[in-house]
Amino acid sequence: MTASALIGDNSDKAERERRVLFAYYHKKDRDFAARIKALQGEKSSNRQQAKASGFPAQKLDHYLKSFNAEDEQKPVDKLKSERENLEWLGYIPATSGGDLLAQVDRVDNEQMIQAKGFHAGLTGLDRVSGYDAGSVDDKLWLESFDAGKKEYDAEIPDILARAEAASSKEEAPADPVDGDPFTLDQG
Repeated sequence: MTASALIGDNSDKAERERRVLFAYYHKKDRDFAARIKALQGEKSSNRQQAKASGFPAQKLDHYLKSFNAEDEQKPVDKLKSERENLEWLGYIPATSGGDLLAQVDRVDNEQMIQAKGFHAGLTGLDRVSGYDAGSVDDKLWLESFDAGKKEYDAEIPDILARAEAASSKEEAPADPVDGDPFTLDQG
């Protein structure tokens, strides 16, 4: 009998197949874990950069959780409950009738559609409104999406350049005169 036949050999074919199938799932699981670990490192780096820009991790967590909520009312209900707690503690003034927002502070349907479209464009989501194609709501959402995307595209290169310069504490290089950086401009 060869050495390879002795190592891990089992005369039961079903047991060998089970072992191989387990190895298959383990390999996939191990690869997922490695990718998750790498992504966690990237997420941690992103969080550190966001913190340096004045955005704490809790704000990002809350925004993402609210964004991913299947029921948009749940984050609102949670906010209402938390606000009520702060009122009871006397940290903030009580709202009239326990209403989260005064009627004048509420957005109407059109403003909500605009906000959702703008957010989608600003954060790089797909340009699909979810409203009936060609409807007034669809057109409003798409216009808002385009405005959000335009703002992002126009602003992000400059913002990132300033952030990079601030993090590396490098000053912009001086423009050389006539291609010679050692020549003083006597003009």
